[in-house]
Amino acid sequence: MTGDTRAWWLGPLRVRGTERLEVWFEDQASRGWVAEHLGFLSAVRLVLHHRVDPPRYRYVIDPRRFPDVVEDDLLRAAGWEEVGTLGGKDVWRAPYEGARPDLLGH
Repeated sequence: MTGDTRAWWLGPLRVRGTERLEVWFEDQASRGWVAEHLGFLSAVRLVLHHRVDPPRYRYVIDPRRFPDVVEDDLLRAAGWEEVGTLGGKDVWRAPYEGARPDLLGH
């Protein structure tokens, strides 16, 4: 890894629980280590990228069992960005200032 990337091996197993993992992502982002893209192997080897001045991010691991294209389009229109999948669940993020945003009543 270079100085601007960090790998976390078995991250979802080390930080158990959806809400705890979301908070972990947000804590890492507040330190400048941002999950830019999650792919098939991210549950095994999670790569974070360093950003000098990242926005404040809210990460959410989507609780829906069967995500829907129409709902995903609504989330994107509301300012959410799909980061990828982690352990078979979609991960979304949104930059914010002020109140921490919710996703799907989560």
